[in-house]
Amino acid sequence: MTRTERPSRDSAMNASALIPFARIATLATLLVLTGCGVLPQSRSTTTYDLGPLAAAPSQPPARLPKLRVAETDGPTWMDGRGIYYRLQYTQAQRLQSYATQRWVDAPTRLFDDRLRDAVSGRGELTWYGDTSVPAIKVDLLGFEQVFDTATSSRGVVRARATVFHKNLIGQKTFVAEQQATSADGAGGVKALAASSDAVIAAILDWAAALPLEAATATGPAALPRANPPSRDSVPIPPVDTPKATAPRQ
Repeated sequence: MTRTERPSRDSAMNASALIPFARIATLATLLVLTGCGVLPQSRSTTTYDLGPLAAAPSQPPARLPKLRVAETDGPTWMDGRGIYYRLQYTQAQRLQSYATQRWVDAPTRLFDDRLRDAVSGRGELTWYGDTSVPAIKVDLLGFEQVFDTATSSRGVVRARATVFHKNLIGQKTFVAEQQATSADGAGGVKALAASSDAVIAAILDWAAALPLEAATATGPAALPRANPPSRDSVPIPPVDTPKATAPRQ
């Protein structure tokens, strides 16, 4: 009768010793595949700002009086850092963002910094709490790269500027567009930077022609109430006062 032989202790140890080597071989294979591009790799993100300020024009622009600048606002999609584009030739109603290209900050913040630098360069920028001087506020309405064809695009910036002091002094909408040098995100960023500078220059040229000095002479705007009434508050009825009557003849 033949007796079945059990595996020896040495053979069991040899099998267990092969397991780490198998894991190392598998890891090495994965590294090779990753290096060769067989496995999907995470795509890096490129970030942009608006670049340095444009060179000063040979003809100095009109000087501005002391101004304060309110925070620039825009639609909610400008709160993020996406660089948006529109395929005007095929999907004009759809606004899309680049997958691997971003602004370093929200477009409204980038535009706001640019605006303040421009005001400082043409006059004196004061803090917003100084209500003795007029204020300028900009609302960004559009900030996108528009593709007219698959190989041709432009950077379009639309903004509404409001200048006020005690009352409204002026309000106007401005549009600027610059042809992109390349049909990609990098080209769109350059075009949007140039369009932003053009819009800001037009806004400040317009503001310089407004009667800002006269508005300053009328006195500061009234400060808002510290505790404005809530929506559910009950208004206090006015106190009745006797009306003056003409004396009898």
